[in-house]
Amino acid sequence: MGARRDDIQAFLAACAAGRTGSVAAVAAGLARIAALDRAGVALAAMLRVMPDATDVARDRDRARRDGAAPGPLHGVPIVVKDNIDLLGTPTSSGCRALADAMPWRTAPALATLVDAGAVVVGKTNLSEFSFEIRSRSSLGGDTRNPFAPTATSGGSSGGTAVAVAAGYALAGLGTDTGGSIRVPAAYNGLVGLRPTWGAIATDGVAPLAPSTDTVGTITRSVADAATMFALLAARDPSGGRPAAGMRVGILWQLPGPAPDGIDRAAAALHAAGVAVEQAPDLPADLIPGGDHIVDEEFGPAFDRYLRTAFHPGTAPASLPDLIAGGHYLREYDAVLRARAAPRSPAVRATILQRHKALRSALAAIVADGGYDALLYAPSAVLPRSMDNPKGGWAPELAACSGWPALALPVGRTARGMPLSVELLAPADEEAVLFTLGAAIEDGAGSRPVPDL
Repeated sequence: MGARRDDIQAFLAACAAGRTGSVAAVAAGLARIAALDRAGVALAAMLRVMPDATDVARDRDRARRDGAAPGPLHGVPIVVKDNIDLLGTPTSSGCRALADAMPWRTAPALATLVDAGAVVVGKTNLSEFSFEIRSRSSLGGDTRNPFAPTATSGGSSGGTAVAVAAGYALAGLGTDTGGSIRVPAAYNGLVGLRPTWGAIATDGVAPLAPSTDTVGTITRSVADAATMFALLAARDPSGGRPAAGMRVGILWQLPGPAPDGIDRAAAALHAAGVAVEQAPDLPADLIPGGDHIVDEEFGPAFDRYLRTAFHPGTAPASLPDLIAGGHYLREYDAVLRARAAPRSPAVRATILQRHKALRSALAAIVADGGYDALLYAPSAVLPRSMDNPKGGWAPELAACSGWPALALPVGRTARGMPLSVELLAPADEEAVLFTLGAAIEDGAGSRPVPDL
């Protein structure tokens, strides 16, 4: 059936044919923000709309008319999670204490997209400090799921996902520490890429746990994810092996909201000539849980970020100063204070050793089965309320191993929510994810689109 063609590739083709332009696309997104974000269903995906977005779009259109060679994202409207620095615009991490925090520069990852021609429409809401897998902040409140506005969008990159799903922009830049790109992508019927840890620079990004933090993308198609990854990582993921002849192992050990999502993905892979079989379970003692690296790394890392990232006087000078001011979600008070307390190097070392053991176990499963990738559900549940979803440990496989993962939609559940799967491949094998993801996308048909 093929993927729904409302993505970056379709937009660029329409621009080249003279059927649309960046100004028209930005205007359409701004109109939807006005109608849906603070009025109507009040999705609350946006924290800030860029006042110069239309002017930048007009410059992109003029350059195209004048015959300038367009960049790979020329005139493409994007949104950016508000924990990624953009010069001249505050980086809030969703926190009232950081509402006016002015960074020294634009994060290199975001600068790469702007240099490629992207137009930043605005900064998006998120889970404050990226703490949860719902997107609730003291600045923006709860970001609502456009498929079920009484339910959360997921998080922590929930505002970015909702903005792309609701038509505010064609793609988004987010971050992923445990599942913060893939969970909201799954909950909103989108493609979420967590790249190999270290493949994309995290300079100019508010830290959560540097040992697992990464920048990633939320897009409407696998092709768009590949395009943006090639820019962000300065690495061309194309030209790999075809899907036919690849092997995928299903981790049925991981619970999911509906087994037929895995079945749909498996059927699409079979149709593309991919061998799919059940993979062995991971050893029970290596299942992620217990002490979490965020608890050990957030306090020192965020304190260092506050001390170095912002113009003096625009933000609290340290994490203790931020806590003393009290301008953050009060429900986070206990966890924020706990994570700001002195840490134990021994505990951190133990957690990282467990990550290494998990990576070795995954490598053994892949090697023994001859698998190119593993397949499973990205979340154990789908959201039904504004509560923090109990999504389970599936997203931690990529986070703890450092391997890349791709979440993508395969249809809807009986109650109309997006149904998604996740692919996990060894480090630096993003090309495998894109090849297999495209096969699933082609077989599963058009992505779900919210009725707004």
